[in-house]
Amino acid sequence: MVPRVGNPTGGGMSTQVVQQPDEETVFAALRTFLTEVLPAGTTVLQARQNRTPPPRGMLALMAPLHRQPIGTGSTHYGAQSCTLLRQEQLATQISLFGTDAADAAQTVLTLWRDVWSTTFFTKLVSQQQDMPRIAPLYADNAECLPYINAQQQYEPHWQLTLHSQLTFSITLPAATATTATVHSVAADRL
Repeated sequence: MVPRVGNPTGGGMSTQVVQQPDEETVFAALRTFLTEVLPAGTTVLQARQNRTPPPRGMLALMAPLHRQPIGTGSTHYGAQSCTLLRQEQLATQISLFGTDAADAAQTVLTLWRDVWSTTFFTKLVSQQQDMPRIAPLYADNAECLPYINAQQQYEPHWQLTLHSQLTFSITLPAATATTATVHSVAADRL
């Protein structure tokens, strides 16, 4: 496969890019993990949503901190596509609010650092094919942070960062040659 210079899709083809996993499916997988390990009834939301009042009871917020490559990428060619793969590390901040926040933070921290979480994500992928393959790496220690609610009351707030590895891929359409015409030209005529 030889793409034309200046146009990686070979020209005239659709340039639709498919990225996997997208942020929505990554957070769906993390949310599934958190709802499994946190006390029943805990609300788990993605953070940084405007005009969303906090629910009653225990609350867990997930916020992406950074995604960074941790290895050299690779490229795989198919009949009509080209897939670029890259291993990356995802850091996700988990903020826990409520009377049981301290205990919940320790539960999440302990299970994320254990083989239990790796087994959990392996089973999740086998049960739901659209879930990304997440490999827990490590978690930063939980810390208690000040939090004052709208009524000017202190509330328990614990925070930790979960680090995981996932394979990010981009699939592009690729031009391939099915036939070729070869013309020979004498060297003295060039």
